[in-house]
Amino acid sequence: MKAVFYPGCTLSTAAGYKESIEQVNRVLQVELPEVDDWSCCGATAYFSLDELVALVLPARNIAIAERDGYDWIVTPCNACYATLRKAKAILADNEDLRQKAKQALEEEGLSYRGKPFIRHLLDFYLLPEVFEKVKENVVKPLTGLRVAPYYGCQYSRPQVGDETDDAENPVNLDRLLEALGAEVVDYSAKTACCGAAQMVAHEDGCLRLVNRIVKAAQQKGADAIVAICPLCQFNVETAQKKLGYNIPVVFFTQLMGLAFGIPHVNLGMKKLLIPADTVLAKI
Repeated sequence: MKAVFYPGCTLSTAAGYKESIEQVNRVLQVELPEVDDWSCCGATAYFSLDELVALVLPARNIAIAERDGYDWIVTPCNACYATLRKAKAILADNEDLRQKAKQALEEEGLSYRGKPFIRHLLDFYLLPEVFEKVKENVVKPLTGLRVAPYYGCQYSRPQVGDETDDAENPVNLDRLLEALGAEVVDYSAKTACCGAAQMVAHEDGCLRLVNRIVKAAQQKGADAIVAICPLCQFNVETAQKKLGYNIPVVFFTQLMGLAFGIPHVNLGMKKLLIPADTVLAKI
């Protein structure tokens, strides 16, 4: 299995996500080179504007990975994950759109076949050979830390036939966090939508969405909410000031790093808007 990393547009602005991924991969001795000359996938919203363009954008990145001999594309963003998988599924089923997309990509000298397997970074770490390394490198278990895994609405949706988890009740993040020694709380909003980019235009409605997520986690006594997507983390964290909460929202790779004994400053945790001091004190 030869894998390539598709970072997506929001990774570099996420609160320590990029740094913690790099630190964790170094410990696991995992090599994930970036897709060469990658471009924006268009995210999910573009499908409402122009379906062909919305397909060509992710198809371009898939075609580059194919050209360079990769059979896996790994991404840390839920929107990128959903968009790449959705585009691949549509192009596989629609001959007309597939030919139009191929023609567009040929202008750049690219050939699209749609072979690479698309996987979220979370699922990559759960591959048997990688997961064993994860468990072997836990030197500082997160014992006593109660965490609420937040999957967001796009990690397990849409369903296109290559799912690794249940759409309504995913457990992959639970498994990883438990392997790190944390206590995982079961709460009702772990796949609820945070509003994504709609927070800009429809703040009031999105604040209600985030309120449901944070309130549910708080009621279960969570010390932190754990995110697997840059925009999910941003929305759930930044909205709390207006909602009156103060629960840290950390990336799962930051907790992996802490369990591996990596200093929190090297994991970008000082970039969090809600300090994770209570999390660090517990472990």
